[in-house]
Amino acid sequence: MSQSSRSIERDLLTAAGAYRLADALELVSGVSNQNNRGGFLDNFAIRGFLGTPDGGAEYYVDGFLANRGMGPPRDPATAERIELLKGPSGALFGDIDPAGRVNIVSKTPAFTPAASAVFTYGSFDTARAEIDVTGPITGNLAARLVVAGENSDGWRDHVSLRRRVVAPSLTWRPSDAVSLTYVGEITRFDAPFDRGVPAIHGDANGAPRSAFYGEPDDGVTLFRNERHQLTALAELGGDWSINGGIAWRTGSLKGFSSDQSRLIDNRTLWRQRRSRDFVVDDLSARMEIAGTIGAHRISVGAKGYLLDYAERWMRRNPSADNPYAIDVFDPVYGGQPPELLPFTNNQENRWSGTLYAQDMWDVTERLTLVGGLRFDAYRQRIINNRTGETGRAIGEPLNFRLGARYQISPAIALHGNWGESFLLNSGTDSAGQGFAPERGKGYELGLSGAWPGVDVAVTWFDIRKAGILTNDPADPNFLAPIGSLKSRGVEVDAALKLGSRWQIVGNYAWNDARTDDASFATAQVLNVPEHAGTLFLLGRFLDAEGRGLSLSGGVSYIGDRAGAIDGSGLILPGYAKAKAAVEYAFSPRFTLRAEADNLFDARYAQSSYSPLWIFPGQPRMVRVSARISL
Repeated sequence: MSQSSRSIERDLLTAAGAYRLADALELVSGVSNQNNRGGFLDNFAIRGFLGTPDGGAEYYVDGFLANRGMGPPRDPATAERIELLKGPSGALFGDIDPAGRVNIVSKTPAFTPAASAVFTYGSFDTARAEIDVTGPITGNLAARLVVAGENSDGWRDHVSLRRRVVAPSLTWRPSDAVSLTYVGEITRFDAPFDRGVPAIHGDANGAPRSAFYGEPDDGVTLFRNERHQLTALAELGGDWSINGGIAWRTGSLKGFSSDQSRLIDNRTLWRQRRSRDFVVDDLSARMEIAGTIGAHRISVGAKGYLLDYAERWMRRNPSADNPYAIDVFDPVYGGQPPELLPFTNNQENRWSGTLYAQDMWDVTERLTLVGGLRFDAYRQRIINNRTGETGRAIGEPLNFRLGARYQISPAIALHGNWGESFLLNSGTDSAGQGFAPERGKGYELGLSGAWPGVDVAVTWFDIRKAGILTNDPADPNFLAPIGSLKSRGVEVDAALKLGSRWQIVGNYAWNDARTDDASFATAQVLNVPEHAGTLFLLGRFLDAEGRGLSLSGGVSYIGDRAGAIDGSGLILPGYAKAKAAVEYAFSPRFTLRAEADNLFDARYAQSSYSPLWIFPGQPRMVRVSARISL
């Protein structure tokens, strides 16, 4: 029902040079980068609403929540497309969020044989390879295997990257009405834990952007993630179908780091020594039946999950006797690390079940109404293994959503939505207590138009949430809930085809996001710009055999953002970042591509956790790749 929802297809992901989830989300309005947890997190805000600074924004893979507790940065090789489902009616298998949801649709087997390989080399000694093979095994069984690997010295000193992903899949179609699909994904992500740079004299870009302030001897942090899912779809006849699935995920993050703790004289950094040992096991299942009764399109479903999540931290704060210091402008490594002490040892267990229903009623040929409800029953237990204390939470919330769509003309439609949301929070505060759930309400009103070669949507929204977690203003080592966060704004998304060769994708967002909590020194929301936009141009000049030249380029603008909520007034300055690519297909089987990201080498701060932990933007990155298709 929400006409502001968008889908980014594989061809556009490739043309835009989307090597990270953040690259893809630049193509949609209203999304902003958030703290990346030392480089180990895909984190973003949608319409001003962010995930927790430690856990990040939740996202889905094939309709299953894929990073509950934690999840590694996504590799683009496994994605067929990326969907951003916005507004109260951007519901995904009953999950409602007034801001929106990201769903990544995996590559699955095809019954037509195909194979491709892409080899890429770029700046900072970055080497990457992707292999994608699919085809039938028998008349009703097909397989696919996606393998990707990347090594890079990195553009930040002593911060190298090693990433591997293997994604096998099988599809069985015993009949035209029934299909069963397995998708697996095994990810290895190894890199030093990197908290970025501090602000110098209040300047987020004051420190050298390539300087690393950890210790190379800390080694790499290891992220391991394994995911398996099985889904089924059965067409029952008469416009009725049933689909469902089960997904299991296990992961771990382990390593040491030396993180900025205090800045003395705008030059000397005291550091905090840390170790992390996180483990997650997540089992989820869902089932939905959908069909038509007269003018009503009905869906009813059930889902649930079991989560076990353990966080074990050790740390040692610096002191005047042992500051474990490093010079911002002339870092010398090899300092004697202090002995670690126990800090956090929590075990979280969650059990949650959901029932939901939706009715989409075509009142007339022009007017459609939608109503939905969701009932949750949950049990949450957090055990503090250091103190022996156990926190428990039990609830059975009921949430609703309503929407309407009116087709003004064959090309123009008006829509409006209202919805409520509910989300369990993880972790504990500085007193070792768990958090109340996050709750929200949102409104959306939009106008969309679709003509041959033109697709435009303008949307207004007003959303309020309570219980969102952010940095504790009294101690940024912990989290604290915001009393209330209000966000309103306007978004514009457009896609235009100019003849048979050119395509333009553009977006703009105005977002006024504010907190309402006297315990915080500022009402600003971390990393959320008031103004942002992207313009991307793609031109293809191919002959009938698929040979020829393709050109693409674009620019993204991000306005000023709050870089801290501690009362320091730190601002991350706005910036514009350009990219360009040229590609030549010598045949349908062989293509060469050259591309540059941050073409003019803009200096900018990508995101911030605090004045001490600012992640600088990547300098100019040039890549050359060869694609071979069979």
